[in-house]
Amino acid sequence: MNPTSTTCCSSKSQCGCRGTDVTTSAPQRATNEFGDPTGWLTDGTVAPALDLGQWIETNRPLMKPPVANKYVYSGKDFFVMVICGPNARNDFHQTDSEEFFFQIKGDIVVKIRDKAGVRDIPIREGECFFIPPNVPHSPRRGPGTVGLVIERRRPANEQEHIIYFCPGCGELVHDKAFACQDIVQHFAAAMEEFWANAELSTCRKCGTRITKPQPGTNSPGAC
Repeated sequence: MNPTSTTCCSSKSQCGCRGTDVTTSAPQRATNEFGDPTGWLTDGTVAPALDLGQWIETNRPLMKPPVANKYVYSGKDFFVMVICGPNARNDFHQTDSEEFFFQIKGDIVVKIRDKAGVRDIPIREGECFFIPPNVPHSPRRGPGTVGLVIERRRPANEQEHIIYFCPGCGELVHDKAFACQDIVQHFAAAMEEFWANAELSTCRKCGTRITKPQPGTNSPGAC
């Protein structure tokens, strides 16, 4: 699609076109059904390079807890997200695929559960971190932090997990397995559903209720 031309409303208009043909639009970045950029332009050509810093400043108000993420690109094989802290998470995420973290601004911690138990992996500004498949992980992002995450696009009906462990006794409280179509929208919705359900979010062993955390309360240095 080429830039389109149209005739302005009238020669009396204040727009300055005097009723002549003017160019009104150029090809825009194409988006998928969720409104996320695909790397193409609307005319079928490849989109140019993106000023990531400017993109972050423009889209920062849209990145809200609990996850505070937004797609930079959403492709067929993988997607790229920026996450602006603070987030508000007390879950562990587990997928059958790898994840790549790069910390653009500030320091964060990713809690993981592996054969050594539960431990914190610090990711400092300028550092990167790679999570192998099927490792439960929980990113904790403080205010003002900015990170980039790259993940594989899940095949249709592939299950991933949002897992909650009791903060009091360590018991497994809930493991939600689901096919996540859109990690920005559906992921946060699954968390909200858990926190709102008293039966699901209460530990059967010790009775501790897992409630929705306030943004930044689980971040590095938080009390």
